[in-house]
Amino acid sequence: MIYLPKSNIESGTWIKTKGVIKLNKPVLLVGLPGVGSVGKLVVEHLKNEFNANKFAILYSNHLPHRTIMLKSGGLRMASIRFYHIKPKKKGMSDIVLLTGDDQPITPEGQHEVNLKLVDFFKNELGGKYIYTIGGYAPAEPITGTPKVFGNATDKKVINSFKGSKVLFGKTKGMIWGSAGMIVVLGKMRGIPGICLMGETAIMDLDAAAAKSVLAVLSERLEIPINTDSLDKIINKTAKALKEIEQQMSMSLQMPPQDASHGGKPDSSLSYIR
Repeated sequence: MIYLPKSNIESGTWIKTKGVIKLNKPVLLVGLPGVGSVGKLVVEHLKNEFNANKFAILYSNHLPHRTIMLKSGGLRMASIRFYHIKPKKKGMSDIVLLTGDDQPITPEGQHEVNLKLVDFFKNELGGKYIYTIGGYAPAEPITGTPKVFGNATDKKVINSFKGSKVLFGKTKGMIWGSAGMIVVLGKMRGIPGICLMGETAIMDLDAAAAKSVLAVLSERLEIPINTDSLDKIINKTAKALKEIEQQMSMSLQMPPQDASHGGKPDSSLSYIR
């Protein structure tokens, strides 16, 4: 039995909890706002699919200074929230989901908040493994089903993904924010982990990239995941992009008319609609 400590609102970053929770070798899945909203889409989908139970909330003065307006007409603070998915099979690991409204907006905030999250997962929940989820925008155009790239804490984790669709050593540059920080801080605390990144074109909501990551997680965690709701978003996005392409094509083929020039096109004017 694990006792969750009470919140300390006087500190800059604190976690408000709901009583007592018992977990078996929990794994953490982190999906916060980021590139293509891939991580947030994945974790929100899992939360809804499995009717996950919220049991802890992190508040911090390092999160953006804004409040969320509710449908009821009320308000709440921006936060990062923990949810629990109880495994259906005995002996399997409990799944802890982590998502929220924002990420910390300063380097100092990123270090403080992410360390707080990692320490809470390890010390209070007995955490054993970390998955963070994000998006990765490659230099070349995306063709076909979005790929899933991985960066892990050690070779043992990488080797455990042999035979999967996760690609290692194909990414360049840096991982900004919690997706990278939580994995690295987890390693410093002795928790193995991996950052899974869906290939994205940096859309606001890249459901196709999220679906590719969910396929990997479904196999890895041995849980079936229905992605019909994501398919609807994918179809709507494809339709919207096609309409935009058609409008741009028509705009380029039809030079604008200017009444001050007798209805003749003015070559000095250029419009993008």
